[in-house]
Amino acid sequence: MTTPDLSSDYDLSADAVEQYRKNGHVLLRGVASTQEVQAYRELITRSTEELAKSYKPMSERDTYGKAFIQNMNLWVGDEGVRNYTLARRFAKIAADLMGVDGVRLYHDQALYKEPGGGITPWHQDQQYWPLDGVKCVTLWMPLVDAVADMGTMRFADGSQELGYLGSMNISDDSDEKLEKLIADKGYPVTYAGDMRAGDATFHDGWTIHGACGNSSPTKTREVMTIIYFEDGAMITPPDSPQRQSDLETWFPGCKPGDLAASELNPVVYTRKQ
Repeated sequence: MTTPDLSSDYDLSADAVEQYRKNGHVLLRGVASTQEVQAYRELITRSTEELAKSYKPMSERDTYGKAFIQNMNLWVGDEGVRNYTLARRFAKIAADLMGVDGVRLYHDQALYKEPGGGITPWHQDQQYWPLDGVKCVTLWMPLVDAVADMGTMRFADGSQELGYLGSMNISDDSDEKLEKLIADKGYPVTYAGDMRAGDATFHDGWTIHGACGNSSPTKTREVMTIIYFEDGAMITPPDSPQRQSDLETWFPGCKPGDLAASELNPVVYTRKQ
C-alpha cells in the first residue's frame, strides 16, 4: 500500500511555540490532512483491532485496561506505519516546540478508547521513562473526527514546571493524587475539545494530563501517538520497576550513562543536515 509523504513543513506559529513552552501543551489544527490520515488509519486500525481480540471484556478490566487498547511500536513491523511514525513533518514540529536541534523516536503507540471506555486518569508520561533532565514531547493525533465526549485530551496548564513527581503509574491512585495537586496548585485545566482527524496535541513529558471516558455507544476514539526526545540525551539510572522495564524494552543493549540511541531510537529530524 502506497502511503502519503509527510516530509513537508507545517506552518508552526511563534504563538503556538510560546503557548507550548508556557502551558506545557498546545493544540495544532491540520497537522495532517484528512486524506493523509485515512491512508495510515487503515494500517493502524487493522493491527490494533487484532490486538483488541486479546483483551478481556470491559467489565473485567481494571481502570487502566478500560482506558484504551494500547498497541505499541507499530512502525517496527509495518513499513507503511513506519512512514507515519518517522515522518519529518511531525518530528520537526517536536524539535521546534522543544527548541532543540534534533529529535529521536522513543516509541509510537495507538490508543483506541472503545465505546463506553473509561477515563484516562491524570498522569505524567515521563515518570515511565529513564530520561530525567531530558526534553521530551508526545504527539497525540486522532485518526477519526473525535468530539470531546469521546475522550479527547485535558491538561493541567503549567504543571510541567513541577518536573518528576515520583513513581505514579496510571491508575485510580494517580488520578486522585494529581486531581488534588492540580486543585492545590491552582492550575487551570484546558480541554482539547472537539478534534478533527489530523489535528494534534503536543505535550511535555512532565505535563499532567488525562482524558475523559468515551460516552459514544458506537464510535471508537482512534488515536495514534508518537513520543520524541532530544537527540544527544543520556539514559539515567532507573529508580522504579517501570523505568527499568522501559530501559530494557525501548533502549535494548543500552545501560545508564549511555547515549539514548539504540536501534529503536532513530534520529527522525535534525537541523544539521
